[in-house]
Order: sequence, then structure tokens, then C-alpha cells
Amino acid sequence: MILNRQDFEEGTAFELYVLETVRPAIEPHGGASIDLRGSATVAAVNVSISESISGQALDGLKDQLSPLLFGAAWKVLDLLLEFALSAAGLTPARQDWSIAEKQRHASNGQGDRAVLGCSQGVWQALLSVYANTVEHRHCLVHRTAKVDPATGTLDGVDRNQNPLRSLTRDQQVALAKAAALAARGVLRGGIDKRSEDHLKYQLDQLTLHTGAPAFGVGGASAPVDIYLAPHENGVYFLDMTGVLERARRTFATVAHFDILVDVPDGSARKLFGYAENCPPGRSTIDLAALPPWLTYR
Repeated sequence: MILNRQDFEEGTAFELYVLETVRPAIEPHGGASIDLRGSATVAAVNVSISESISGQALDGLKDQLSPLLFGAAWKVLDLLLEFALSAAGLTPARQDWSIAEKQRHASNGQGDRAVLGCSQGVWQALLSVYANTVEHRHCLVHRTAKVDPATGTLDGVDRNQNPLRSLTRDQQVALAKAAALAARGVLRGGIDKRSEDHLKYQLDQLTLHTGAPAFGVGGASAPVDIYLAPHENGVYFLDMTGVLERARRTFATVAHFDILVDVPDGSARKLFGYAENCPPGRSTIDLAALPPWLTYR
């Protein structure tokens, strides 16, 4: 059972890693980003699986990975709901929560949304997409889910053999983003407005599965990633000189940018921060004592 934030962090660590690492590689149109690690010139790139394999094989691999991404996202929402139910003082009928119990509570809008700190509308949409994709999760786990090889759409049937509402690859990616945003909000002790606006945008891509009206948040709320080089001659630093200005010229309609810096310790971790919170110019980074505007991810 998930009783506190530490339980949630431990319970979702692997799934969150998968969502934030694998998801950009399988987005249907690529994850737009700016890579400044090897050049002073801004270059808009798409994060994707290596194209050294054939296009057909690449699409097939993405089709196989997308449902696994959905499974990781659903697990994060499942444990978020457990945490919220515990925070609301609710307990399972037996020692552990059954999915059926959690689905009923989600359908009834229960759970303490303070664990995420989001608005009531966002919380209701998250609960609804969880409750309305329980059968999709069962199909995935029991290997009865079907993926359209042409589109990556996930289909299945419920326990009465009725067809489920399809989950397109775009919707699977939106759910992955939504789950990751929600998880990070919980881990930070509450989601901030910037991230909640982004979460609303992703939930707007899932209205067929939430049954909720769209929030009407535009795509400008979805941040673009900026990759920066972490060190030079053994000194670790972040150099923001001209970065935001150049990024805004490249993505004129984007409101927010995220900074991602490779951690040079072989762990595959990255330093993460909101670009607008990073100080201008060059800042030396102590990897053992990060400044408040950077976190490990």
C-alpha cells in the first residue's frame, strides 16, 4: 500500500524512469528539442530511436513499446490513487487494494487531491482516465491487447468481449506525459502552475477517455527540452548565455523551456531545471550540492 510520499517515490521509480526516457523516442512526430551540447548553433532536433534500422522495423519497435509505455503510465496513476485514498482516510476491504476497489473510488471522484495539489477539474480528469482504462490495462497484462501495425493504436475487449474504445499512439503518449507530470508534482510536494497547465494540455488529448470537457489549454504550454553540455576541462557548469533568446527564436510559439544536462557519472541521470529559473550566464555546478533551480532526474 502507498501510505506516504516516500512509498510513492519508491513504488514508481522504475515506471517514471521509463516514462521520461522511452517516451520521447516513440512519439509519432518526435519530441522536439534543442541540442546545444556540441555546437554554438541552435538546432531543432527530434529525439527518436536510431534510424540505423529500417523504417519498417523502427515502426514495429515503436508499436511494441507504446503499449508498455501505457502500462507504466497506468501503474503510476494506480499508485497515485492509492496514495490519495490513504490520505483521505480510506482503507481497502482486505489487506491490499484491489483494482476493482480503486476503480470504484476513482469513478466516484474520491481520494485526497492534496497529494498532487491540483485543481478539482484536473483531479477528476486523472481519476476518470484511470477508471476508464482499467480494462485496457487488463488486456495488456493478459496479452490480449492488439496493436494496429499501421497506426500503433491499442485495442482490446472487456471481460464480456465487448470492444474497448481505442487508444491511439498519440493518446498513449499523452497519458505517459500526464502520468509523469502528475508523479513529479507529487514528489515535489505539489504541482506548480506551469506543470499543471502542461498537464491540462495532455489531458485535453484524452477527453475521449476522461469524458471531461477540454480545459482549452493551448500547445504553447508544452515545454521544449534544451540539452546543454555539462562540463569543460573537468569543471561542471551550466552556461545559459543567450540560450533562452535563441530558443525563443527557434520555437516562437512555445511558452516554456526545460533544461536537461547529462550527468557525467555513467548513471544515465540528468540534471533538470526550468530554463526561466536558471540564472543568466555561466554557473558552476557542484554535483554533490545542487542549486535549488536544478534537480536530478
